[in-house]
Amino acid sequence: METLLQDIRHGTRLLWKSPGFTFVAVLTLALGIGANSALFSVVNAFMIRPLPVSHPEELMVLANSHPENDRPHGVSYLDFQDYRAQCDAFSSMVATERDFIGLSADGRADRIFAEFVSGDYFSMLGVQPLLGRFFLPEEGKNPGADPLVVLGYAYWRQRFAGDPSVVGKAVSVNGRAATIIGVAPESFHGTFTVVEMQAYLPLGMAIISPVGPELFTKRDSHALEIFARLKPSVSRGAAQASLQVIAQRLERQYPDTDKGIRMHVIPEPLARPSPENGAQLPLVASVFMGLVGLVLLVACVNVVNLLLARATVRYKEIAIRAALGARRSRLLRQMLTESLLLAVLGGAAGAAVGAWVSRMLAGISLPGDIPLRMDFSMDWRVFAFSAAAALFAGVISGLLPALRASRADVQEVLREGGRAGGGDGQHRLRDVLVIAQVAGSLVLLVAAGLFMRSLGHAHSAELGFRPDHVLVMNLDVAQQGYDESRGRAFYRELEQHVRRLPGVASATLSSTYPMNYDNPSAYVRRLDQAPDDAKKNPITGYNLVGSDYFETLRTPILSGRPLNAQDQDSALRVAVINQTMAHRLWPGQDPIGKQFFYDAEKGKPVTVVGVSKDGKYEWMFEDPLPYFYLPIGQRYSSQRTLQIRTQGNPQDWKLTAVKEIHALDPALPVYDVLTMDEALGGGNGFFLLNVGAGFAGALGALGLVLALVGVYGVVSYAASRRTHEIGIRMALGADRSTILRMVLSRGFGLVLAGIAAGIVMALGLARFLTNMLLGVRPFDPVTFGGVSLLLVGISMVACYLPARRATCVDPLVALRYE
Repeated sequence: METLLQDIRHGTRLLWKSPGFTFVAVLTLALGIGANSALFSVVNAFMIRPLPVSHPEELMVLANSHPENDRPHGVSYLDFQDYRAQCDAFSSMVATERDFIGLSADGRADRIFAEFVSGDYFSMLGVQPLLGRFFLPEEGKNPGADPLVVLGYAYWRQRFAGDPSVVGKAVSVNGRAATIIGVAPESFHGTFTVVEMQAYLPLGMAIISPVGPELFTKRDSHALEIFARLKPSVSRGAAQASLQVIAQRLERQYPDTDKGIRMHVIPEPLARPSPENGAQLPLVASVFMGLVGLVLLVACVNVVNLLLARATVRYKEIAIRAALGARRSRLLRQMLTESLLLAVLGGAAGAAVGAWVSRMLAGISLPGDIPLRMDFSMDWRVFAFSAAAALFAGVISGLLPALRASRADVQEVLREGGRAGGGDGQHRLRDVLVIAQVAGSLVLLVAAGLFMRSLGHAHSAELGFRPDHVLVMNLDVAQQGYDESRGRAFYRELEQHVRRLPGVASATLSSTYPMNYDNPSAYVRRLDQAPDDAKKNPITGYNLVGSDYFETLRTPILSGRPLNAQDQDSALRVAVINQTMAHRLWPGQDPIGKQFFYDAEKGKPVTVVGVSKDGKYEWMFEDPLPYFYLPIGQRYSSQRTLQIRTQGNPQDWKLTAVKEIHALDPALPVYDVLTMDEALGGGNGFFLLNVGAGFAGALGALGLVLALVGVYGVVSYAASRRTHEIGIRMALGADRSTILRMVLSRGFGLVLAGIAAGIVMALGLARFLTNMLLGVRPFDPVTFGGVSLLLVGISMVACYLPARRATCVDPLVALRYE
């Protein structure tokens, strides 16, 4: 221990005496460790940090898949009841379903995000109320019964100012009387990890949600997310096998709805935010953690080069200590202690950088009123990761220089009289390290370039509509208790009011808008196909639209006609389909006049009256999808999107449009009032591309700076070591251009070797980015070529500066060097 303390004191003195070296090394490590800590805080929030519930390691998510949808997804209510009654692998099992509701209290209506849960939801999770009580196990079993509300902590503070007397308060939920019975604790935010849940209602109250009417009656309505607590004595595999036995039994009982169902038991952290998307998160996290890990390696290589140069200068000191009897292990430990001290300082600074970046990331917001919860706080897991990264950096950075320095030949170093040593082996090592830096930087820049190119393609992609000069806003009259007849009258009057406004080019209502989070879909089949053949066709998205939808969105009609006002009230079922649907159902034929069925309107054929141009419907990364449009007047929907094409800036119309709605109903919540350009910045639009491009670009720039510093340092150091040689050459008549080429050729050769190695590495990485890119091939030659030329150009500058300085050496001074 005394020897260790002595090493720490000695190392601290040496670092203190070299403030420039210490500052550069600590800053380099801080940037590498900080980038890793920041990204790990995001991964921790989404995939690692357990829910604040009792024994979270026992919590599983149950999902099913079937031949028509092979991705794990929700379970139907009727199947859930059977699994809960028949499976003994779990101590408890609860169901949840999420949706927006309208909550009215004290003359004010809010649109809030709520979770409908089984009565034993909170007791299964082991969560205790802050105020009042939670639901009882028997509450919520019957559809429409038990109109009770538990408020989320944040919403209680925001809406009711933290008033404890809110318990027992009468409120209205979608026009139905309900009672607040409790408030959730501050630490519990719900089981949908990316959202701050604002309220909880018994599952039976889900009858008021859009899926409610069929939720409790249709066995193939897979709308519920199931959480179950695994018994301690049961393995996950055994539990899944037990569920599969029940699924096979249900398949025999209900072959029409449960055919081919496979059950999945997924640890809760791996099913975030939902089973459908959980499988993608580990891949995305691995790719980006690999990129920031590469930044840390580049930073470590930079510090290795600094320590090698420092060790070269200290060869005489080390040789004298060895001559006085210091063992090699003692010298090795001393130098490793110095690098670990640097790592500790770099780790502390890196944690601070990571915390700052995490706060910036937490400030990212999506358009709309979804109460996202971006909690990237630095808990013990992040600090432990930062400490491990610092330890890794310290060992990696210090080991090679320490091994090199501790092997110094005492007699040779003392005979050289203090001239910097290290031999050709050390120079080769530094060259290899610079090649590695350039290669790592190229990989980071290629990833950044691919994301940037993908973002550019996205902004110029054919969307199938024109988003300019369009204002969108959403409303749901069911949140004020409107029935169908009153809702239809309200929407008719609203359209008339808005269309009469000066400056409005056109306006329409629809059930959703492109790349919104709510995208209905159905199975379709031609008139000549048997009902069972419908599921052989690809699942098809659709939208319920008003008569001016195609004019307002500027969606081109390629053949036939758009939907008109007469279609809205007609008994004839008509639709406009897109090019892909026309090709899939009637390849090589004119689809106008053809008929098809879709499963939401069983027994009622739909006639095709028009074909629209393909576009983007669900999200930006999708391949061409079949899609169709139906008259919104033929199928009532309480939730609608008002879209207004304005002659001027749509931003200027936000307040005016909301006033028009509130002139008809002052208490009706109006939400997501956005221009279409803003709406396309959401999670299904440009958001992921913007974030990915920004993050990859920052990592690429950081890696580039670190690599260029390394190139400059090595070329500069090599030139300084050859000062004596340069003096002799110049004394013998070598001109400056010859000296310049000599120094440049060495540095430029390292850069070219690094670029070649980096291209090979980048080709290996690119295949993992395939599903994250849009309109760009992973092996895009423009990106690879452009990044290589960028590195060549900037590296030339980094090599030229020390090379030019070498040509300015006075031969007399150079001959006296050392």
